[in-house]
Amino acid sequence: MLNYRKTLLLILFLLPTFAVAQLPYKRDYPAINYKDSETNDAVSLLFADITNGRIQLEHRSERGYLESLLTLLNIDDSSQLLVFSKTARKSRFVTPETPRALYFNDEVYVGYIPDTNTLEIAAMDPTLGPVFFDIPQDVERPLELNRETSRCLRCHDSMSNSGSGTPRFMMSSRLVDSNGEIASHEVSVIMQDSTPLNQRWGGWYVTGLHGEQETMGNLMFEGSATSVSEIDLLASGNKTDLRGLFNTAPYLSDHSDIVALLVIQHQIEVQNTMTRASWDYLQLMAEEGAVNTEKVAELAKPVLDVLFMKNEAPLGDQILGLSGFTEYFQNIGPFDNSRRSLRDLDLNARVFKYPLSYLIYTDSFAAMPEALHNYLIEMIYQVLSSDADHIDYAHMDVETRAAILEIVNATAPGFFL
Repeated sequence: MLNYRKTLLLILFLLPTFAVAQLPYKRDYPAINYKDSETNDAVSLLFADITNGRIQLEHRSERGYLESLLTLLNIDDSSQLLVFSKTARKSRFVTPETPRALYFNDEVYVGYIPDTNTLEIAAMDPTLGPVFFDIPQDVERPLELNRETSRCLRCHDSMSNSGSGTPRFMMSSRLVDSNGEIASHEVSVIMQDSTPLNQRWGGWYVTGLHGEQETMGNLMFEGSATSVSEIDLLASGNKTDLRGLFNTAPYLSDHSDIVALLVIQHQIEVQNTMTRASWDYLQLMAEEGAVNTEKVAELAKPVLDVLFMKNEAPLGDQILGLSGFTEYFQNIGPFDNSRRSLRDLDLNARVFKYPLSYLIYTDSFAAMPEALHNYLIEMIYQVLSSDADHIDYAHMDVETRAAILEIVNATAPGFFL
């Protein structure tokens, strides 16, 4: 009986590993071949150059490879975001005193926790969508890019790895206590553009000014409160920096910028939506040999909506970032002759001044299946070129849509077929 019980316990302990090893993507999306396909994202291409000796990654004793990696990937320090909820794979190291830092650009996300032995990296692969890696921080270990196709996907899956999902980037908002542990499930959401600000950023540090708008940033839920409605959320908001909350010296910045948080939220929602549409299209093609126009339109509609920011929760007051990210992001361009850009920020009524995503310029958008890609471009043009109000995109008036069309024509010649 004792041996039987030991065997049963061992099976139960290993069962999650077996479930992950099966990788539902292989079952539900065999046409994608997610686990075994070659990756062609910015990180994989960089490490190919590092392995071949064309580029060198510099190790610095305090933060390991972090600073050199960010430089080579063209990721600015001002993009730093800090999360203190225990919701990551290395959650045992994450506390409000030692938050996990995230740095990002249009394609890559780098995770860093001081005094841990790896850097975590996620990237948008043009074909596969979100892919996950880590690299060692110990200079004595071989510098290798290790791809993660199991542990990361226990959470980074749009159906929690239960099947019929796709890989995803994600940001959650939770009510957590002063240890970073989940204190209540009253608010527990995967954040999207539609998430109201007063439900965003629980378990995250937030710097910058947001006026009278409430957020859950910087909040530690404990004491006598039994509901978030009993808490003055503004009391923990409008922080100019984080130096009074914990020791920020191990990090690259004193900020976890509110504008960077707004931008990354939009970005990952677009990338996740494009991934789902592309995977569904490619699997249908593999199974049926063709996808009719009606199905293409059905698959494309969520992508079109998120590109146009259709469901974005409105802002209720002026937003002001203080880390330098606002200036950095807006200066990337590309610009038209009037120096307008899809990266121009509004930060008053809405996040972007011209609500068509700057991610239309990316390799990931260009690499979508041709029928989907062409349909999206055609529909974007139809929406922008109409001289009448558009029932589906009433948040953009005629003048705004005309301005966006001018910007795209100037900054991406030939974009419209």
